[in-house]
Amino acid sequence: MPTVDFVTELLPHLKAVEVEQVSSEGRWVRVRARVAADEAACPDCGAGSRRVHSRYRRRLLDFTVGGRPTVLELRVRRFFCDQPGCGRKTFAEQVAGLTRRYARHSSGARGQLQEVAVALGGRAGERLGGRLALPTGHSTLLRWLRALLLPISAVPQVLGVDDFALRRGHVYATIPPPWVQAN
Repeated sequence: MPTVDFVTELLPHLKAVEVEQVSSEGRWVRVRARVAADEAACPDCGAGSRRVHSRYRRRLLDFTVGGRPTVLELRVRRFFCDQPGCGRKTFAEQVAGLTRRYARHSSGARGQLQEVAVALGGRAGERLGGRLALPTGHSTLLRWLRALLLPISAVPQVLGVDDFALRRGHVYATIPPPWVQAN
């Protein structure tokens, strides 16, 4: 059984959780862990809470280990938000840099798969993800691709039209935009 120090050296993104068990099950590596923090902050009001509502297991696809797909089974708690005026009654704890609400992939695995989606798109990205031991569907990759923020580009000041031939292969011309003054 590997020690916890070895596991956190191998998987440094798991430093915020307490790794309880690492096992090899068929072609998968399963990491069982729990959140180490005593309290969690409400996502709406930001107030910390220690009052536990319930617990459940959350499964996340994580980085590959030795070329094998890895599933992270995280024991998560739901907390009560006791702040007066806060509309949220309960909330689930999140681990910064590891989990997101409703996510089925760790943040690192999602980042890797988004890079694949940018480079290849849907079906080709799905095939490469399977080869990289990060199996996911093409529609998920396309949804993540659509959700990426595009860089803001400057408004063009001058716009030209491509060249065209006046006679076949001999004389070329360009039509300037209407706001450009001809000399």
